[in-house]
Amino acid sequence: MSTEPILMRDGLPELAVEKRTLPCGLNVVLHRDHSVPQVAVSVWYRVGSSDDRPDRTGFAHLFEHLFKLPPERLGGFHHYDVLKRAGATDTNASTGSDRTAYHEVVPTHQLSLALWMESGRMGYFAHSFDEQRLVLQQSVVRNERRQRYEDVPYGPERFALAAALYPEGHPARYLTIGRHEDIQAATVDDVLAYYRTWYVPANATLVLAGDLPDDLDALLDQHFGGFPTSTRPVRPTPATPPSAPHREQLSDRFAVLRRVHRAWRGPAAYAADEAELDVLVAGWGAVGTGALWRRLVYETQLAQRVEAYTTNTRLGGEVHVSVDLRSGSDPAAVRAILDDECTKGIDAAAVERAVTRREARTLWSLTSLARRSSTLQRAALYETDGLAGDLARYRNVTVASVGRALATWVNPAHTIEIETVPEGVKSLASAAS
Repeated sequence: MSTEPILMRDGLPELAVEKRTLPCGLNVVLHRDHSVPQVAVSVWYRVGSSDDRPDRTGFAHLFEHLFKLPPERLGGFHHYDVLKRAGATDTNASTGSDRTAYHEVVPTHQLSLALWMESGRMGYFAHSFDEQRLVLQQSVVRNERRQRYEDVPYGPERFALAAALYPEGHPARYLTIGRHEDIQAATVDDVLAYYRTWYVPANATLVLAGDLPDDLDALLDQHFGGFPTSTRPVRPTPATPPSAPHREQLSDRFAVLRRVHRAWRGPAAYAADEAELDVLVAGWGAVGTGALWRRLVYETQLAQRVEAYTTNTRLGGEVHVSVDLRSGSDPAAVRAILDDECTKGIDAAAVERAVTRREARTLWSLTSLARRSSTLQRAALYETDGLAGDLARYRNVTVASVGRALATWVNPAHTIEIETVPEGVKSLASAAS
């Protein structure tokens, strides 16, 4: 086995790894790099907002807030304070559609502490959990919804887009944050049942990236070897019918500029056309060179900003184009340009720029152990062919394949459009009448 942490495969970078599965079912991925005396410790659980029940929306995110060792097991200190006092340079957790992630980057000599903390909450969370912690975090999460989703510019737009894209009961309809009433309705029994279902070792992947010690096997056995054998749960796969065309205008008291936002349903993560649509939106929205940016911001000066992006999860994806209009610009003129460009593909130069930029971003990300661990986690989550295989998909994108993806997914018959109007500003149609 090569001792180089980063290898080249057909001219593309690949992270050198060792893989094993512990008797308890925990999947372990090791990436050795002794150039820096640090280790990134990352644990991803295969559960996210796409697994939320219709009556418990936001539960995956709520559980992320709860999933810490309590101060009484840490000498009175907070979970993250212990890691920072031990020299951790990066500690965080996050919830997505398809996974809930926890990580810390610690000095090599503190690896055992990080493993002790991760195994402690993985194996013994239920022993110290109580209603007081639940009530506190329910309040925290509901405040987060207000601060990040409701009392912000274009917050109503996010909810309106999701409601138009997905039917009642579909987890993506309620966003990762969930609804207030569902967050507040969660009980201690709900939390413990969730933990015992989704947070078993077989439903997790532990990635260790960095200056790994020679006695690593002994450390893994010490911290995870006593766990009983577990089984990965079956994830729900709710039906996702095609979205009906929808157009809506919203008044927003926090917004300053009028916005026209269009969205379409897209392919699932790593499915056919995912790379093509990613290249397409880069060709539309790139500052200075993107077709939509150039026409709307530079040539006609109708817009202050153009953003185009995709999202992709295990249940499906989305394609988005968002235009922030200059004050006084006519939305009808913006729509005409969107209608025109959304029937066109992009040229070979735009494809080449998008692919080159993606490769450059990927190479830059390899300077960080935390980002390397996330890359390895994503490959494990979606069971892909690794970093080189992922980048190879983009090198295979052509003008013709982008055109086919555009025709398949960016279909006027399924267009969702939300127009946000700053509160107190009349629409041009009502002003004319």
